[in-house]
Amino acid sequence: VPLLIRNTLVWRGLSTAPTEAAPDVSAWLHSVRDADPYLSEELRIHPLGEVAAVAVGHPLYESVEDAPYRYHELLGAVWREPVAALLDTGAGERARTMAALLKTGSDGRALTAELVERSGLTPAAWLERFFGALLPGLLHYLYRYGVAFCPHGENTVVLFDRDEIPIGIAVKDFAEDVNLLPGARPEYATLSGRADRVLLRWPAHELAHSLLSAVLAGHFRFFAPLCAGQLGVPEDEFWALVRAEIERYHARFPELADRFDSYGLLAPSFDRVALNREQLLGGGFHDRSERDEGFDVVHGTVPNPLAVAPARIGDRK
Repeated sequence: VPLLIRNTLVWRGLSTAPTEAAPDVSAWLHSVRDADPYLSEELRIHPLGEVAAVAVGHPLYESVEDAPYRYHELLGAVWREPVAALLDTGAGERARTMAALLKTGSDGRALTAELVERSGLTPAAWLERFFGALLPGLLHYLYRYGVAFCPHGENTVVLFDRDEIPIGIAVKDFAEDVNLLPGARPEYATLSGRADRVLLRWPAHELAHSLLSAVLAGHFRFFAPLCAGQLGVPEDEFWALVRAEIERYHARFPELADRFDSYGLLAPSFDRVALNREQLLGGGFHDRSERDEGFDVVHGTVPNPLAVAPARIGDRK
């Protein structure tokens, strides 16, 4: 249920059309997964469906066409599938947000260090299992179907077995955070008209920011030094493990090779998203009636750590 909260970019509410279309988007994402043996049988990735949604217009503000956008997003709700329903609790499975892996307790010990110790794996082997649970499904949705989630630390839920070894992920937040490629592609043929009208379209190199910004810059930028300090895995080895998982996917699906370069996940650099710059320039909390479609404020570039990480395709430890 939305609250009138200022986040790093906009006033947070629930836009009417995307909220109404969320169940359609969820059903389509499920149908894509269920029809693809790689996603449904080899991996464990679950889009946490928004099975029902409602957005209620304000009786007075709705009649004011140029009212600031936030006054059209005051009341709504989304009902999402529960994560608990995905778990085999009898087998000891658990779920935690990916953001939790960055947490350090009052004793100075990181949650990740505790999980690695409980698993009985070496730190590098545990990280390989983590990257193997996280990345292949996101890569397949992106490369094969032109679908980008927003899988930052809060939107990505990591599933663990009884030994605290990562075994899969669930991804959430579809009302406005699923993006597609431009044009009428065959992969989008079964998307409902209501969903098709509200999903934003971006060229491949911008769609890739679902991983470059949300995962690499937004999460791994902090996770890598934590793993260096708490697990004894140097940052260059960390990034080599990430690259190895991407290369492993590339080797598995050579028929998609023409798409790999267009997304640029291994390019020397990628666009820098500067949310604070949006605030300093005064555009983030404006009083215009339209809500900005492009929330990413790009300024300059940053080096891609995957570009210099050594490739190391092979069997997992």
